[in-house]
Amino acid sequence: MVASRQEENADLATRLTVVLVNYNGKQYLQACLNSVLRFAPKGTEVVLADNASNDGSPDEVARQFPWVRLVRSEINLGFAGGNNLASRQAHGRFLLLLNTDTELLEPIEPVLAWLEQHEAYGALTINMIDGLRVPQACTGKFPNPIRLALLRRMLISPASYGAEESYDVDWVQGSFVLIRTELWRKLGGLDEDFFMYMEDVDLCKRVWDTDAKCAYLPSMRYLHWGGYDSSRFPDQVRGLSIYVGKHMRGVQRAACRTVLLVGCILRVALNRIRWMIWRRQVDRMKADDCRRAFQVLTERVESTLG
Repeated sequence: MVASRQEENADLATRLTVVLVNYNGKQYLQACLNSVLRFAPKGTEVVLADNASNDGSPDEVARQFPWVRLVRSEINLGFAGGNNLASRQAHGRFLLLLNTDTELLEPIEPVLAWLEQHEAYGALTINMIDGLRVPQACTGKFPNPIRLALLRRMLISPASYGAEESYDVDWVQGSFVLIRTELWRKLGGLDEDFFMYMEDVDLCKRVWDTDAKCAYLPSMRYLHWGGYDSSRFPDQVRGLSIYVGKHMRGVQRAACRTVLLVGCILRVALNRIRWMIWRRQVDRMKADDCRRAFQVLTERVESTLG
């Protein structure tokens, strides 16, 4: 299936390209690629960019999955840079950006057909579940000062959706994004200023700016093993800061930057108080992560003013 017969089925391989980015993801790759082999439409092209992994995973992919087009980078380009690198090798009319720590759970032909049939839409995602098969938030609303005050407000709970076939959403999570290749190239792919976090929100904002829409199809599912911990908070805040600087102006930009700065200060104080009361190591670590996030913000503000 997939690219094992790419040369014989060149005309079929032009419909969908699955794009993956790997960085030391050996523990997930086999299951991910096997799920693509099983559930992607016949003739699907698969391109994997490796971000200078040192766990032997790219060699294992080359050995076990010769139908995957492997593109190696000598440096870690991040999520955005890796996807852009892989997408340059893509020939499909549609791109599926798929995390390597995911697994397809059912044929995705209906998802591809839906986007083909709904020309007003540029990108979409489907229902994301975790290792316990519990649906997780994978869509959200664009940032504003109120939502940045409590970052969870940017997310939409899957329980908020009903039984409709599809829903219009501001943005979709980057672990599964199906997008029209023509639109992707028009937008220039992902913005590589975002090394990690918010590049998917930025992409969807730019999709909407072209008068195309983003959709969520809740009836289809995929598995995402990845999780979030406080050590990634500085990267998340950095991504938010870049987004605010790129898409906002005037009072709104100033308000969002103020909310982010004050939010980091309050999180540092709260977690230090918790540390002093309960002496839990997790609270101390969270306080340090929030302090680093504050430093990231102040450095970005200084560089902007400079």
